[in-house]
Amino acid sequence: MAKAKGSTFVGVVKYLRREGEAAKKVLPERLHHYLTDRISPATWYPEEDWLELVRAQSKLVRKPEGNVFETIGRWAVREHAEGVYHHLLTGNSDPLALPRRLFALWSSQHDTGRFVLTLEGENLARVDLVDYAHPSAEMCQLLRGYLSEILRLAGLRNPTAEKAHCRLSGADRCTWRCSWDKPA
Repeated sequence: MAKAKGSTFVGVVKYLRREGEAAKKVLPERLHHYLTDRISPATWYPEEDWLELVRAQSKLVRKPEGNVFETIGRWAVREHAEGVYHHLLTGNSDPLALPRRLFALWSSQHDTGRFVLTLEGENLARVDLVDYAHPSAEMCQLLRGYLSEILRLAGLRNPTAEKAHCRLSGADRCTWRCSWDKPA
């Protein structure tokens, strides 16, 4: 069973706790304990639980910026960038240093999967998620938002992340083609 660190749970759990009774209505009862239990950032929890929490959150988001799961993915990057992982944003003039650092962060927060970034041109990269044990349509959408927001925070103009291959469609990995505008 795939597992994720509690640090990935904190943001979604805080969101659900703020929603109170509305969260209880959309969250499966077996997961209600996340609304009251202390979440330890260093403890491993079932990745399936995290995805169910995100699905519940998606039902409560008001006026998402486009696709609700992409919005949640963008929020996650911002949460990392403004919180404990703020140091990852500083100290390097290479705009792809930030994505590489955040991709390395994945391996510390998930016990399966790893990101591979391949630069394919001046303003084009391929991002592969290899060996991830819990693929889902929601995770693919969430990661699309996460990827485009990483690139935006790295200072790249008008970044996009388009799904090219998917494990759910029989591919051996999930792949996104990322692009951005050339610098002015």
